[in-house]
Amino acid sequence: MTGPRLLAISGPLKKTTWTLEDGPLSLGRDPANQVAVADPAVSRKHCFVCRAEDGGFEVTDLESHNGTFLNGAKVSRKTIQHGDRIRIGSSEFAFLVNGDGADFVRISEEGSQATSRFSTVSLDPSGLPEDSSWIGRMARDLAAFFKICNVINSTRDVSRLQGELLELIGEVIPAAQGTIVLQNGGEDDEALPRFTWSRKGQAKDEMKIREHLVRQATWERCAVFTSPPASAEHVLCAPLIGVERILGVIYLSSPAGGGEFGEDHAYFLTSVSRIVAVTLEHVSKLDSLQEENQRLQAEVIKENSLIGESRAMQRVGEFIRRVANGDSTVLIRGESGTGKEVVARSIHANSLRSGRPFVAINCAAIPEALLESELFGHERGAFTGAVGMKKGKFETSEDGTLFLDEIGEMAPLLQAKLLRVLQQREFERLGGTRLLPFNARVLAATNKPLEQAIKAGEFRQDLYYRLNVVSVMLPPLREHREDIPALALHFANRYSSSCKRGFRGMTQEARALLMQYSWPGNVRELENAIEHAIVMGLTDEILPEDLPIALLEEQSSGLAGARYHDTLNQTKKQLVLAALEETNGSPVEAARLLGIHPKYLHRLIRNLNLKAEK
Repeated sequence: MTGPRLLAISGPLKKTTWTLEDGPLSLGRDPANQVAVADPAVSRKHCFVCRAEDGGFEVTDLESHNGTFLNGAKVSRKTIQHGDRIRIGSSEFAFLVNGDGADFVRISEEGSQATSRFSTVSLDPSGLPEDSSWIGRMARDLAAFFKICNVINSTRDVSRLQGELLELIGEVIPAAQGTIVLQNGGEDDEALPRFTWSRKGQAKDEMKIREHLVRQATWERCAVFTSPPASAEHVLCAPLIGVERILGVIYLSSPAGGGEFGEDHAYFLTSVSRIVAVTLEHVSKLDSLQEENQRLQAEVIKENSLIGESRAMQRVGEFIRRVANGDSTVLIRGESGTGKEVVARSIHANSLRSGRPFVAINCAAIPEALLESELFGHERGAFTGAVGMKKGKFETSEDGTLFLDEIGEMAPLLQAKLLRVLQQREFERLGGTRLLPFNARVLAATNKPLEQAIKAGEFRQDLYYRLNVVSVMLPPLREHREDIPALALHFANRYSSSCKRGFRGMTQEARALLMQYSWPGNVRELENAIEHAIVMGLTDEILPEDLPIALLEEQSSGLAGARYHDTLNQTKKQLVLAALEETNGSPVEAARLLGIHPKYLHRLIRNLNLKAEK
């Protein structure tokens, strides 16, 4: 027989064949399946085999209880080839494309005969031996359990944990050597490097593992051991059944003539394996969480690091390095969009408080009536709508860093309260009577000239001196244009990744536009321009037409090959000048005549350099 088909080589349907030419084959315990397997270990709808998009075939698990195994490895969806073996429950199937499959049946029968020489016993750990000898063994086992619990509670290194566990198990079970076989949990389910223990004190580099016993213990979820005298080697194997999956097995062996394994040993190892499995699962999760935490922290540090090699940015970087490890209050000054919060986060990330919270609040974005509650928090019933206690930013920042952005926009009443918090290092929630400590470091930022605000009576002078212990002025982007290419590349890589779009670079014309633009919005405007180009672009290069219209309006006339934009700008100039002339120079009336917003007309006048002509 030729053609794709499935041949049962073990189990209740042994030597039965199903063809795959007529469509997919569903396997399961339900009689409605094309391959109905009467086995309690098989789910009602276990898996199915069908043709893949590339013309081949694949097996897909249907979230079965005990899993689908391909060539001994647990899979969820996997491509299959001629000769591959699929196992569900106690049944095994061979996928064939050509040949009659007689060799697979013969090999399976030989394997079954070999297995019969090592008769196995499945155990229910809830049962107890009927004779009274179990009392003495229980005392021995309990002593070993106490030792194992102490090891579990005091060890977090997986290799060390495996070694000490096998040594303690060897005090109860007469095994000559043992190993813990762990699986990596992926679809390929390849075994991880094993730790081997030997009673002689020197662990062997390699230990022979009888894979059919490992598979049986895993599939049937119970301990199995070879019963003498049929076995030339005594083997005891118990699965490590965790909360979410089977992690592997504990495998013990003893040579012929050595210590034999009994049911009491199997009961003990089964109980130990349940405890060990949960511990190994938790340790593995803890390790993965720590790795993920380290990766995220590295990304945060990278994201908040300054980009630029200009002399101006080098001075800012040197300032961050010098003030990071201290506790002094820092005032960060600069135009809007220059990266004041990035500098604040960089100071926090490089300080001794980097593992503590970084709490930022924009004093200009929150109304005065709500800002006090946001900063100080409130008690229940402190005001109408305060249905419960709320912690403020002073409290949630703990002993980390509190960043007060746009501090120059804070109301005078709150300025006085903030000054007291900074002086006394304590505060009260609104409606509260208990003083709470304030341990966070304060970083503040403003784009407002505070000296002028002090003269105008808008900002407290004493608060200014309290905040301005050390300060730094961030340069606008127009003063360090040499950093524009690096910044643009950084933003392009970030947004091309988030937008799932390829990025190969930018054309010379687009780069010239970026370098010559005045950037009134500084780095924030540059970031928005690059995001606009990535989202609106149609190629894997940033072209001039991909950039926002404001860049083209200001300078396209000076670019080679920008005839379209130059002609467009000249037309805009004529329209604006004609409208201004018709309205006697009134921008409001000119905007109404042109049908545009007055603010847009002012931007056109600025970008098209029409002030002198106007």
